[in-house]
Amino acid sequence: MEAKQKSPRAFWLWALIITAAALLIVALAAGLNTGVQMTAQEKQTVEADCQLVQTIHYTRCGHEVTRRITVDKEYHGANLKQMQEAFADWAITSYAAKEIVMSCSRNLFCPDHLVVMPDGAGVLGVYYNEYGDSYALQKQLEVPVGDLDTAAMESIHLGLPFATMQEIEMWLETLES
Repeated sequence: MEAKQKSPRAFWLWALIITAAALLIVALAAGLNTGVQMTAQEKQTVEADCQLVQTIHYTRCGHEVTRRITVDKEYHGANLKQMQEAFADWAITSYAAKEIVMSCSRNLFCPDHLVVMPDGAGVLGVYYNEYGDSYALQKQLEVPVGDLDTAAMESIHLGLPFATMQEIEMWLETLES
């Protein structure tokens, strides 16, 4: 009789061990599958006619510019991870084979502004933001930074924005007086 009483206990103990082991195997398998399988979005690759929709926020003036360009040939066939690596300073907010939407911030003035700032030699120049992410020299001014008063020197360091060359000329006249 003693042997019969031990049997139900042993049965439930083995049943509990087998159930726990099965649950552990299922949990491990589920965890491995999510790490190995790529999502449908990640499997998509960039097509030849893919459009990059890039929004740039310019922190110096607060403006935003959105541009739409066709992806360069070097990115044809790239997947999401490769595009994130290639555009590391951009936040990709939407990714598909035919359109990738991304955004970034630049500590510049937008292309709507002409910017007066010193060049490397300490002479003022007029710059513009032709491509959206850097300045190009439009006109060299014959004004050394050393000729400016202290207030003008401090304000010109990061650049002063103007809408037109006429505004710049008027500003230069105020410096001379």
